[in-house]
Amino acid sequence: MRWLPPALLHVLAMGASAGVGAQPLSEPLRSEGAAPAEAMKEPAPRGRERLFDRQDGPLDLSSLLENPRGFLPIPIVVTEPAVGYGGGAAGMFLRPRKEAGDEGWARPDISGIGAFATENGTMGAFAGDASRWMDGRLRTLVGAAAGEVNLDFYGLGSGLPSLDQKVRYSLQFAGAVAQVNWQLAPKSPWAIGMRYVFADVDPKLRDEPQPSGLADSARVKISAPTAILEYDTRDNVFTPTRGVYAETSWLASREALGSTDDFERFQQIVMGWQPLAHGVTLAARGSYAWSSDGTPFFLRPFVQLRGVPAMRYQGDQVASVEVEARWRFSGPWSGVVFAGGGTTRVTGDNFSATQNVGSGGFGFRYELARKFGLDVGIDVAHSPGTTAVYLVVGNGWFRP
Repeated sequence: MRWLPPALLHVLAMGASAGVGAQPLSEPLRSEGAAPAEAMKEPAPRGRERLFDRQDGPLDLSSLLENPRGFLPIPIVVTEPAVGYGGGAAGMFLRPRKEAGDEGWARPDISGIGAFATENGTMGAFAGDASRWMDGRLRTLVGAAAGEVNLDFYGLGSGLPSLDQKVRYSLQFAGAVAQVNWQLAPKSPWAIGMRYVFADVDPKLRDEPQPSGLADSARVKISAPTAILEYDTRDNVFTPTRGVYAETSWLASREALGSTDDFERFQQIVMGWQPLAHGVTLAARGSYAWSSDGTPFFLRPFVQLRGVPAMRYQGDQVASVEVEARWRFSGPWSGVVFAGGGTTRVTGDNFSATQNVGSGGFGFRYELARKFGLDVGIDVAHSPGTTAVYLVVGNGWFRP
């Protein structure tokens, strides 16, 4: 979970992070030091025990977070190159489903609320909840956000000389998302679902003179159901050490439902984690996205890699791959290295063009809540012309 405010509108409108995949697993919570179910029957912690692990003493907020009144305060430190420096605060509430044993800790109910602002005038507030019902087979997600995002977009307008020419827009937005998923059978990794997104976006150009072929202001409404197919065998939703997560989604925005324009969007995401020897976990993420004619410019797919500015590489088709190695070298401490690459393709009546970009970096993690398998840390990432720092809660590819 990277605190990346520029992507907030995209997440809301496309549901890019709205997947809820959960099913009972026979695997333990974590491969390193997972808490057995018997531990849940221990006396309620008091005093220092609420902040430190009973087993070996390091800082551990598991006991605090499992309390109905406990929450994880998260400072939002924004260093995203697309919007500049900024900050804010968020609160994450975790509600373990204790009746589900280890599974209830690996996939707790999650709620969050927060707000942020950056130096280029970007600001927003958001709230959401992801919960599970009926022994975990039914999963729901609801969320809402509002604010203003100031971003640079590339490859727009008939009068621009190249895909590297930027156009600066300010996007005022408000929207909501609701999703329901149903596990096909008890203990099955497969689930089907439906997501609905509504958003009202008011884009305004910040450039003078106005680029050829671009409107100064054109209010856009999105009303879009999305069909979803999921596969999930992760041992933990926050910091997995083994398993696979995949989501296939097809979005259809329609004027008949209140949208400004008709358009479609397809996305395929696959992520996997494999434990190796000596505390090393190898992971990879691949994604492909396609959008049809009529898709609003701010909802076209873009390369999402650590170190690459949000919306910098957009296209009608976008694909990317990122690999990561995590090494738990001492108690709750881990080191991370990662690298990836992405490509975009834009087609028009008389032209087609592609762009490629690579990125990589390193970071560290600290296991802040052992029972939940929740790591936090910092990533430093680099791509051509850009270096960025990210605060990571869970992992860089978080899906609740």
